[in-house]
Amino acid sequence: MRIEKDITDEEIYGLEIESIDNIIIKNVTFENCIFKNINFENIVFENVDLVKVTFKNCDLSNKIFDEKYLSKTTFDNCKMTGVSFVDSYLTDIKFSECLMNYINFSSSKLKNINFDNCDLTEASFIFSKMKKMVFENVKLTGAEFRNTSLKDVDLSSSNIDQAKFDLFSLKGMIIDVTQASSLVYMLGVNIK
Repeated sequence: MRIEKDITDEEIYGLEIESIDNIIIKNVTFENCIFKNINFENIVFENVDLVKVTFKNCDLSNKIFDEKYLSKTTFDNCKMTGVSFVDSYLTDIKFSECLMNYINFSSSKLKNINFDNCDLTEASFIFSKMKKMVFENVKLTGAEFRNTSLKDVDLSSSNIDQAKFDLFSLKGMIIDVTQASSLVYMLGVNIK
């Protein structure tokens, strides 16, 4: 389906959308929809909720989903550089093979989120509340996890070089032996 005109104050169910042109989407809930091969650069999202939505091969770079609700949504092979989910509630979300540099999850509630083979370089998780998180082969270089509990979160298969943690965030985090030395160095400990 192709969407060619602005959408306002609607609930949209069960569509497969393959083309959208320079429109405004405002006060809309998408449910059971699929977006394929869409560049959202010239699409304005205002107050959009996503429930059981799939994005495949889409470019959502710099889109703002602040203070939004997302549930049972999948992002597959998407470009999401600079996307903002500040103060949002995300539950049952899967990100697979996504480029997510500079993504911002600050002050968000994240429950049952799966990151699989994603690049989250310089991502921000400051003041986030996390439950049942999976990071599988994720690049977290320079990502920031301050005031965010990582208790029982397994980062052992991920690259955490230059990631920023505070003591609160480190408590209970699961890492492998090779990652331990970089964390010790970050804490200012000298090893002889």
